[in-house]
Amino acid sequence: MNKEIKKNFLFAFLAQSLSLIVSCATNLILPKVMSVADFSYWQLFIFYSNYIPCLALGLNDGVYLRYGGKKLDQLNYTAVKSQYYFGIIFQLVLGILAGLILTIFSKTSERRLVIFFVIVYYFIFTLQNYLGYIFQAVNETNIYSKSIIIQRIIFFGFQICLLFLSITDAFIYIPFYILGVLGALVYLRVKINPQFRSSALNWSIGISDGVTSMKIGISLMIANVCSMLVLGIGRQIIDMRWGLIAFGKVSFSLTLMNFALTFIMQIGLVLFPALRRLKQEDLKNTYRKFNIRIFYILPLMYLAYIPVQYVLKLWLPQYAESINYLAIVLPICYFDSKMDLIGSTFFKVLNKQVTLLRVNLITIVLSGILCGITAYVFNDMNALIISLVIAIAFRSILADYVLSHFIGIRITMLDILDVLMAILFIEVNYFCNWWTAFLLLLFTYMLRVIWIKKSNYEMDLSKIYG
Repeated sequence: MNKEIKKNFLFAFLAQSLSLIVSCATNLILPKVMSVADFSYWQLFIFYSNYIPCLALGLNDGVYLRYGGKKLDQLNYTAVKSQYYFGIIFQLVLGILAGLILTIFSKTSERRLVIFFVIVYYFIFTLQNYLGYIFQAVNETNIYSKSIIIQRIIFFGFQICLLFLSITDAFIYIPFYILGVLGALVYLRVKINPQFRSSALNWSIGISDGVTSMKIGISLMIANVCSMLVLGIGRQIIDMRWGLIAFGKVSFSLTLMNFALTFIMQIGLVLFPALRRLKQEDLKNTYRKFNIRIFYILPLMYLAYIPVQYVLKLWLPQYAESINYLAIVLPICYFDSKMDLIGSTFFKVLNKQVTLLRVNLITIVLSGILCGITAYVFNDMNALIISLVIAIAFRSILADYVLSHFIGIRITMLDILDVLMAILFIEVNYFCNWWTAFLLLLFTYMLRVIWIKKSNYEMDLSKIYG
C-alpha cells in the first residue's frame, strides 16, 4: 500500500503543481490585462460554479463514501454505471430548472450570461466529478490527478492563445475553462469504459442505488456546501452591500489564498481511502502526527506573505487594496487548510458526516450574524472580513474539539497557539513595517517549534492533555 500511496501522492503533486501554475497565470495575469469589471465577472462565475454542484443532491458524495476503501475489482459496475446514467437524467432536469429560475432573478444581461455558463459547467462537472470520485474511492487517485492535469493543460493552452491575441473579455475565457473540464470528463470516461462496456445498464438498480447514495451523501454534500457558505455568505453580502467591484477585489484576495487550499484539499482526497483501511489505534497515531506536522508547516505561509505581497503590489498596483485584504484573510487559509486536511478527512473516515454538517451549520449561523452586523449596522468591510476569519477559526477549533472525543486525543494547546499566531499576524501587518513584521513572525514561529520540542508534544499528547 505504501507504493500505491506514493504513486497517488506523486500524481497529486504534479496535478496540483500544474494547477498552481495555471492559477497563477489566471489570477495574476488576467487581472493585469482585464478591466476590473471583466475580472469581477470572471470571479462571479467561479463563485457560482463552486455552489451549483450541490444540485447533484449528494449522489457523487454518497458513491465516494459507499465505495471508499474498496479495490477497483470489488465494485459492482452494473450499479456504478446505472447510477452514472441515472445522474445524467436527473441532473440535466435540475440544471435546466435552476438555470431558468436564476435567469429570471438576474438583473443584467451579463449576469444572465454568467448563469448560463454556470449551468453548462454544472452538468459537465458533476459527471466528471462522479467518475473522479469512483477512482479516488478505490485509491486510484493517480487517474483522477491525470484528469486534472488534462483539464489544466487545455485551459492553460487556450488562455495563452487568447492572451497572445490580446483578448481580454471574461466571457471568452469562461467557455475554454468549461472545455478543460470536458476534457477531464472524456479522459475519465475512457478509463472506466472497459468496466462500463462489460456491465449492463439497469435503470431499476440505477434509481434504487442512486437514491441510496444520495441518502448517504446528502449530509456530506450539505456539509461541503455549508463549508463554502461560511465564506460565501460574506462574499454575497459584499456584492449586495458594496457592489460588483468590491466583490471582485475581495474575491481576488480570497483567490490568492486558494492556491494553498487547492493543494491541501487534494492531499485530503488522497488520504481518505488509505485512512479508511486503518485500525482505530493506527488512526489515532495518524491523527496525532498530522496535527503536529501541520503545526510545523502551515505557519510558514505567514512568513511567505511578507515578500509575496511586496511583489504582488508591484505587479498589480490596481489591486493593492485586495492585497492588503490578504493580510487579514490569510488566517482563513490557515484554518481552512487545517480543516480540509484533518477535520473533514477524519470526519469522513469515522463516518461522522452528520456531525461535520452540524459543525458547519453552527459556523454558518455565526458567520451570517457577524457579517450582517458588520455590513448593515457598522457598514465596515474590513470588519466583515475579520468576521469571516473569526468564523473559520471557530469552525476549526470546534471540529478539533469534537474529533478529540471521537479519537481520544486533545489538542487544545495547539489550537490556542494557532489563534495567537493568527492575531499576531494581522496585528503586525497592520501596525509594523514589512521587515519588523517578518522578524516578529519568524521569532514567534521559532518559539512554537522550541515549545513543541521541549514539551515532548511529539512523543505523547496524552501526557499533557490526557
